[in-house]
Amino acid sequence: MLLAAGRGERMEPLSSFVAKPALEVLGVPLLTSSLANLRRAGCGEIVVNLHRHPDQVEAAARAAAGARIAFSREPRLLGGAGGVAAARRLLGDGAVLLGNADVWGELDLDAVVASRDDGAATLALLPHPDPERWSSVVLERDGRVRELLPPGARGAGEPFLFTGFQLLGRGVVAALPEPPCEMAVVWNDLRRSGRLRGAIVTGEWREAGTPAAYRDLVVGALGLSSWVHPDATVESGSRVERSAVGAGCGVAAGAAVERCVVTAGARVDAGATLTDCVVAGPVCVGRETIAGALLVPGRRAPLT
Repeated sequence: MLLAAGRGERMEPLSSFVAKPALEVLGVPLLTSSLANLRRAGCGEIVVNLHRHPDQVEAAARAAAGARIAFSREPRLLGGAGGVAAARRLLGDGAVLLGNADVWGELDLDAVVASRDDGAATLALLPHPDPERWSSVVLERDGRVRELLPPGARGAGEPFLFTGFQLLGRGVVAALPEPPCEMAVVWNDLRRSGRLRGAIVTGEWREAGTPAAYRDLVVGALGLSSWVHPDATVESGSRVERSAVGAGCGVAAGAAVERCVVTAGARVDAGATLTDCVVAGPVCVGRETIAGALLVPGRRAPLT
């Protein structure tokens, strides 16, 4: 199951126009990466839950699926565990491999799948790159989760990063509380009874939870080059450096964009100079010099 029903509050105001899972990453939706991880782990059937901008997310998932796919709509947001509970009729009565829709990378989840236990849950973990920035998981020697720590907290053991992927045993799925319910509640109950475990996986991982993280993800994937969608227009006489120009977007002659993401139909007109920005939605940037900003229709905000 792909968890794609969040509000995207940390992505505001960008998520007012584009659902976070549907954000364009070099021509494909952000959720493409998580779907691919689930498929590589052996999932031939995938359920996606939907809440905000549900039609956008459904279209993105159908385009990227590569597997049989079904949708669980949540007119009222149900929380991570509540979303799984509400989708049980679609998921069947077996174990469920879950992935978050706002991460990017290629992970080998075989160790998680191999840990299957009807009464337990297993979190896919990586050695922690930055415990000050993200929450940490600390394990006992036998792989049981000892502590779940907020960003910046120190525990009595090596910190690991939760990648957004986890395996819920069939008994755990069957016993989920009726929604709404957050996943943290279920984790804490399982941890207290020794049934929450961690498996160390390998691979690459990036998150895209905020506009700045989204820009960093896309620009980082470019390296020293730029990328222009076949349905975008970049006129001769413009300057596009280490930037991505998405479908339906345009950069006019005399405009300059550097280390930027231009997406969801945005246009950069002559005389505009943009550096380290995200420009998204039906917005047109005129003769201005702007750095480190998120530009959407009717709104400009620092890129954070």
